[in-house]
Order: sequence, then C-alpha cells, then structure tokens
Amino acid sequence: MNTVPYSDLVSYYVERPDRRAVDLREAGVPECVVLGQALYRHAYPPLQEHCHFGVVELAYVESGLQPYNLRDLDFTLFGGEGTIIPPDTRHGSSGQPSYPCKKAWIQLLLPEDRRFVSWLGLSSDEAQPVLEMLRCPANRYSKWPSDFPQRINRLFAVADRPPSPIRTAMLRTGLQHILFELLDRNVPETAPAYQLRVRKVIMWLEIHANDSPPVERLAREAGLSLSSFKRIFHSVTGMTPHAYILRKKIDRAMNLLLEGGKSVTDVAQECGFGSSQYFATAFKRMTGVSPNDVLRKRGITVPADTDGQ
Repeated sequence: MNTVPYSDLVSYYVERPDRRAVDLREAGVPECVVLGQALYRHAYPPLQEHCHFGVVELAYVESGLQPYNLRDLDFTLFGGEGTIIPPDTRHGSSGQPSYPCKKAWIQLLLPEDRRFVSWLGLSSDEAQPVLEMLRCPANRYSKWPSDFPQRINRLFAVADRPPSPIRTAMLRTGLQHILFELLDRNVPETAPAYQLRVRKVIMWLEIHANDSPPVERLAREAGLSLSSFKRIFHSVTGMTPHAYILRKKIDRAMNLLLEGGKSVTDVAQECGFGSSQYFATAFKRMTGVSPNDVLRKRGITVPADTDGQ
C-alpha cells in the first residue's frame, strides 16, 4: 500500500491538462493541503490503494462515476455524490479503472492534539462537531449539496488572486461553508435495496452500453417495473436510461477516435450505432464537434465523402 505523507500530497497529483491541484497552505490556510479538480474524458488506470496520514479527503463526483474501496468496502460514486475518506484510511478503486468523470476533492490536515485551540479559523468548540464528522462520517457516501461544484470553482478563483489577508479569509470561509453544509447532512442514511439493484445495473452498463440493451431488460435485471426503474435510474444518475446509454457510447467513441487507427464508420459500428450518419449526428449534438473534426485535429486525412460530417 502506498502511504502519502501530507507534505507531499500536491506533488502526488501529477499535473495534467485534465487535472489541477493546489496547496492552500501557501495561501495562508495551513489546514488545506490539497484543493483538486479533474475532468477525465477517458478512463485511466485503477486508483492504487493508498492512505493519507492525518489527512481527511472529501471526494465528490459532479458527473460520470468513480469506483471506490474504503476499508475493503466497495461502492461507486455517481454524479452529485460524495464521500468522506477519514484520515489513515486505506482506499483505492479495487482494480476498477477511473472512469470518465468530472470530480473534485479537498484534503484537510486534522489537528493531532485533541486539545487544539483553533482549526480552520474555528474555535475548538465550533470545530469539534465538524472534526467528529470528518473522522467518523455517518454515511459511506451520500448526495452532496447541488452547489458544491460552484463552491469548488469559487475556491479556485479566489486561490488565483494575488496574496492578501482578504484572499486568505475568503478561502477559509469558503471551506467552512462546505464543511457546515456537509455537517448539516451528516445523518445516517440507508440506501433502499431497490436503489442498490439499480446501481448494479448502472455498473453493468459500463461494459455493455454498446449493446444498446432495451430499457425493459434493464428493469427486469433490477427486478423493478419499467416506470419504477426509470424513476430510480434518473434519481441516481440525473439522466434517463436512454440518455445514459447514449452518453456511454459517445464517450467510448471519442476514446476510439482519439486513439486513431479506425474510421468513423468502424467506430460507429463498434459502439453499437446503426449507421455512421446517426452516429455523427448524435456525436456532434453531445460533444459540439463532429467525428471528423476529432480526426482532423489528430492530423488524420478525412475522405470527402465520409459520413462523419
């Protein structure tokens, strides 16, 4: 298992065009060792098991999904869900890849001495319930406030400002607001059995979306009526089953186009589209660019009569 000391957490997250991590200690907030944000447009290798000594991690998935394993317990975060990973806790993705997703995370250094005077600008009495939540959250995962992405974006925007006492105060206050929102929601929840069945179907779709399984089959797999399945599916993913399957197929198509070596027609067939014309239309509607645009950006010559528009 990889153990990452809090002093090295920012360097642990290798900077890439699709990922950013900043150390807010340099901005006068000694408790926040990492503020991170990523937009993964294709799958990455599995998250290796590791832990952060003395550091709690707030991990949030805005869209897509991310498998996790905490203390040998497996679960998956879907869009709008987050998890609190307590200090010194082994976590990884159980060999599953990091799927395409948009996510954010905050890593906070907790006080070693329980008799601390203040933490994150809070007195010991004010901070105590927050720290108890961070050390022992009521739920493995849960729906987080819908404005969480905006709060993260705001923190990054403030962090990019020139150094000043006001910037430090704004960062500290922004983090406090996030923690108090989570504290307000830190009550035990039990996911109904039917919701867990739907989540298993969603994981199955990660592999089989290209087969375009009918929604009726998915409902049968979940042991639910068609109307109940659609309703619960939407509550978990924020999308209809049809839209979710199409999104997965388009994501895979984008990866194949970026990898190269396949024509638009080949990609359309491999991703389960009935025709290259329909594929090109759906692809552009969802991504804003045509399949041929993707190929051209990679320097691939596109035939004049291609259906990739």
